[in-house]
Order: sequence, then C-alpha cells, then structure tokens
Amino acid sequence: MKQAVWVKDGFFPQAAALRSAFQERFADPRATRSDRFVWDYWHVPDQYTLVRTPADHFFPTVLYRNFLRRLTAWGRSTLGCAALTPPWLSYYVEGCEQKLHSDLPHGPWAYVFSLSPRRKKFQGGETMLLRPQTLAYWQNFQDAQDREYQSFVRRIPALFNRLVVFDPRIPHGVTPVRGTHDPREARLVVHGWFTDPKPCLEGALSAAKVAPVLDEAVGRFVEEIRGLGQWHGILSLSLRVGASGLSAKPLILADSLVNTDARGEERRLRALVLARFAGLRFPKAKAPTKITLPLLFR
Repeated sequence: MKQAVWVKDGFFPQAAALRSAFQERFADPRATRSDRFVWDYWHVPDQYTLVRTPADHFFPTVLYRNFLRRLTAWGRSTLGCAALTPPWLSYYVEGCEQKLHSDLPHGPWAYVFSLSPRRKKFQGGETMLLRPQTLAYWQNFQDAQDREYQSFVRRIPALFNRLVVFDPRIPHGVTPVRGTHDPREARLVVHGWFTDPKPCLEGALSAAKVAPVLDEAVGRFVEEIRGLGQWHGILSLSLRVGASGLSAKPLILADSLVNTDARGEERRLRALVLARFAGLRFPKAKAPTKITLPLLFR
C-alpha cells in the first residue's frame, strides 16, 4: 500500500517535559524575562499567519537533543533521510492559519510534532491535506456522487505528542484557529523537513561495504525502467541483510511516487523495484544489517 502520510501518537516519551518548558515561559503574563521576546509574528496576507521562533535555543539543551535524536532516528529508519532542517517552534492563536501551499525545495518529507495542550480550548488548527482523489479529480469523477469539503480535504487534529509526516508536494495548510488568544492554550507545534536522503544502515555492515552492491543494483534498475514513463518523488526500501550477506525480499517503507506524463505503469514499476533489490549479495558480517534505501525520481 502506498505510504505518503504518517500519524504517530505518543511519539516522544519526554513530550510532557517539552510542553512544560514552553508553559513555564508563559506562566506569568506580566513577566518581562528576556527569553519571552524571541518570537516572530509571521503574516503573509492571504497565506500565512502564525507566531514562530527557531526551536534550537528554546528548550533545555539535553531534552531538546533527545527529541532531535528520536526524530532523526525515525527519519533514518523509515524514510532514509539522514538529517533535518533546523526546526521551527510555532504557536497559533485566534485567527492564525496557513492557507493551502506546497513545499518542494525544503526536503522530501515534512513533519509536524504537536505540543498542543492535552485539553484543547481552541477550535481548528488541524493539518489539512488535499486527498489523492482531489488531486486526480477527473480520473475519480463519478456523476452520481455528491462531494463536500470532507471528501476533498483530510484534516488531522494537532493532538498532544502526535507526529504527522507527509509529502510536502501535496497542497497542505492549517485550518484557522478560533477560541483563544493565550499562548498557553494555543496550537503549539515543532515543524520542519527531513533532508539528505541516502542509504542509512543499522547493524554490522559499513557504508563502504554496501555501496558497490547498491550502486550496481541501482544502475541496473535505472536501465530497466527506461520507457516506463516520467516519475517524481521518493521510494524508500527496507533491505534486511543476514550475516551471510544475502538480503531478503525488500519492503517498501515510504512511497511518494507520482507519474508526470500519463504513461506510467505503477504496478510494473513497483514490481521491478521489489524484484531488482531482492536477493542481493553483500559481504559476510558478524551480524545482520538493516539498510533503508531511498530511491529518488526526478
């Protein structure tokens, strides 16, 4: 099944501590501490309205590093992305929103991690994504069906300790927030992009040992898919390599491929991927290795 959106609840075990660090800053509305004055009210007419700051220097150092370590590890093992853009911390009070837009140059996957209050007092603030059937409207058109807002847009609430990851090419935004002017009651999120897609390894084999085998397999695969249409996106595979060096049948972990010339054969392309990267022979090692291999199509 195609996997281009993830919703992971309970993502970070220390989320409550991150939330407390934010809450403590705003505990006294009359306080004049210097660390309260680091926010940018970002307003682009008819597009973005929110309050943001770089997250890197906001939270306690050790706690924040633990969060980045958890997020980066997930990106490496699931997406094959080795790094993150510098994260933003943003809050949304009455009237804040993001109109539909897409983010192509920042990274192949976007993320939103919510630190919003457990008991929400605001309305709205959902991450909204156009549904696949909306993006291919006429291919899915049926004259007998009525269509309303929910059929065109997926809305994902900003629940506490929820991570949402998605293909940033999909038109997306944030529904308007209503009901509070208090930052302590606002929609609060850490957000950014996963970057640097490359083979990510866990286990005994080194990058130098696996590179020749992967390079040869990728080269053969590129030759085999010539004539199968024009593609754009990223497809990440999980390769399980035993100590013997033999890899099992790969699994598709992440898939944002779209055909851009109406000539693509999706089933054939994905069948070729699974066939080409099955049974690869790597050097022997003392223990198994997991390889997350992102394949980029441009």
